Amino acid sequence: MVLLILLASFSDIFSSPENMIRYGGLALILAVVFVETGLLIGLVIPGGDSLLLATGLLAGADVLTIPLGLLLISMTAAGVAGDLLGYSIGKKMGKKLYKKEDTWYYKRKHLDKAEKFYKEKGKSALILGKFVPVVRTFNPLLAGATSMELPRFVALSAVGTALWVCSLVVASYYLGRQFPQLKDYLHYAIPIIIGLSILPGIIQYFKERNAKTKTEH
Repeated sequence: MVLLILLASFSDIFSSPENMIRYGGLALILAVVFVETGLLIGLVIPGGDSLLLATGLLAGADVLTIPLGLLLISMTAAGVAGDLLGYSIGKKMGKKLYKKEDTWYYKRKHLDKAEKFYKEKGKSALILGKFVPVVRTFNPLLAGATSMELPRFVALSAVGTALWVCSLVVASYYLGRQFPQLKDYLHYAIPIIIGLSILPGIIQYFKERNAKTKTEH
């Protein structure tokens, strides 16, 4: 019975970014930011962009009573720490990363997607990749597996993480300040915001797909 109650509580907490923030506070926010890139289970825990947007919005509406500066610094630090763990895992696994079988949390197709992005964008992939789900998780692994110099990796990770965290949290923070009532419609607002943010990427994907189809014909 106790186990069932614990499982139900765990399921409720991780059912949405809003619940994670309300129940777990800053500690859980930092943990989720960390595991998204530090551990591959970040692919199956709701977080990422939606967590940052929800955090900023609830902080702006005074539901989460933590100073904005502390939020930005601590979340950036957690993201960089997660990247470093991902880098260490990638460095240790090396080429074995490409031979790893699919599991419930690891999919080879995700690695291939990140690798393509990594090759196309070069060094800037670690910065730009922060704004792309899946790529954000796998980039540190690839950097480690390809033996990128640690100082360069840390510098790029810090810049990318700071830009990612600050842009989403600050924007939603001031939105929450102006419209505190949005906190009551978070489950509607966040999917719309995320949809608008990834729309340019979807358009670009179909453009490239159409161009490839025309070339093949």
